Amino acid sequence: MSLGLRTPAARPRRGPQVPINTLSTRESGAEWQRHYGRLLILSDAVVLAWVFLSNHLIWAAVPAWRDANPAGSSYWIMISILLAVTWHAVLTLAGTRDPRVLGAGPDEYKRVINSTIVVFSLVAFLGYLFSLNVPRSYVLVCLPFGLVLLTLSRWSWRQWLLVQRQRGRMTQSAIVVGNLDSVEHLTAVIGRNLSYGYRLVGACITGPDAPTHVAGVPVLGGVNCLTAIAVESRADAVIVTSSDVTHPDMVRRLGWELEGSDVEIIVAPALANIAGPRVHIRPVAGLPLLHVEQPSYRGASRWAKGLLDRAGGTALLVAFLPLFVVIAATVKLASPGRVFFVQERVGLDGHVFGMIKFRTMVDGADSMLQELQPDSGNEVMFKMRDDPRVTRSGRFFRRFSLDELPQLINVVKGDMSLVGPRPPLVAEVSGYAPEAHRRLLVRPGMTGPWQISGRSDLDWEETMRLDLYYVENWSIVGDLLILWKTFRAVRSSAGAY
Repeated sequence: MSLGLRTPAARPRRGPQVPINTLSTRESGAEWQRHYGRLLILSDAVVLAWVFLSNHLIWAAVPAWRDANPAGSSYWIMISILLAVTWHAVLTLAGTRDPRVLGAGPDEYKRVINSTIVVFSLVAFLGYLFSLNVPRSYVLVCLPFGLVLLTLSRWSWRQWLLVQRQRGRMTQSAIVVGNLDSVEHLTAVIGRNLSYGYRLVGACITGPDAPTHVAGVPVLGGVNCLTAIAVESRADAVIVTSSDVTHPDMVRRLGWELEGSDVEIIVAPALANIAGPRVHIRPVAGLPLLHVEQPSYRGASRWAKGLLDRAGGTALLVAFLPLFVVIAATVKLASPGRVFFVQERVGLDGHVFGMIKFRTMVDGADSMLQELQPDSGNEVMFKMRDDPRVTRSGRFFRRFSLDELPQLINVVKGDMSLVGPRPPLVAEVSGYAPEAHRRLLVRPGMTGPWQISGRSDLDWEETMRLDLYYVENWSIVGDLLILWKTFRAVRSSAGAY
């Protein structure tokens, strides 16, 4: 979690200037943001034009809708153009193209959805206030069709942006400031999250005996020459971590010295694994106090999650029934034994339930576990890349997670959720550290952050970090994003064995 403070781009900076490194040919943060923003403006305009064109064609083709609105076709074309322009303007005013929400996280999608709701709420209010006979197609066609197309458009651009960032383009160059431990931690976090678009070009370490490099990032000097380093390296941002030396006065002076340079100052508080929606800023006597809400494990949102699980699980179970028959027949013909494998797993509040999967191993595989476990290199969670117990068809099913489809039955029964932490074995829970038991505060999921972040390629510490983050920061929107990303993870089959 970070606080972005944009330095004022006011008058030109007076005094002696630090020589600029002319060897840098990369596109600056401001340049790519303007370029990407223009692409989104054009893309949104094309999407909205297509939405209202489709709406007009459908309205003209349905006699009941056309007869209910006797005004001429040219009149409704004019109204559609006015509504499309308003919709596009609201998308701009709501900050859907703000660089801070582009590339990663759910905020961009949330703002698109909220903007759409605002536009059609305004249409409904004005229609009621002035007794306008608004065509039903605006609600039945424009609202859902426009929302889906806008979301798909933004998602497509986000995938393109991610590819560019993986190639080192369209990023913000940044310098990280703090003590050695905090800089190492932040460097690791940024390295794992390329989609956020920060590229570390240097570090300023507080304290004596600073190394020459930290996690591959060169150490450019100390805090006393931070301003000169930021200007000379053409950094787009300075990220200040929690440290005894990086006190508020230093950050305030840094803002004064960087005034006019368009360098963003980002403060990274010592709040590990806490999502933005749980953090609120309340200024008190000039101090920006951060209020951290308690994690939500009960209430209306939890009820809504349960409803989504039951409804979504039932729909998916019905849709996949033909595939169930094909997989069951393949399992039965591939090797002797039962079609389904039921394994005891630990669920909500430590209750044990039987998790259902298609059998992918030879009969009696459990008796072979003790011989294989020493080779796994993991004392808590056993996973083996070339497990000899897995059948030939089982390897294919595991590669695309087809063996996990029967867990939809567990979802419908209420044992599991569509999204949640990985369901642990009873033996795994017995080896948990005290903080790991917090994973049991929510229902385990068919998919989750573990599933979309590498699956079995992750070590135990990384798996635990992802699961604990989900437990304390879950949301309905976040669950929907994880479900969407799961299809891509299954298709790539990375970490599936």
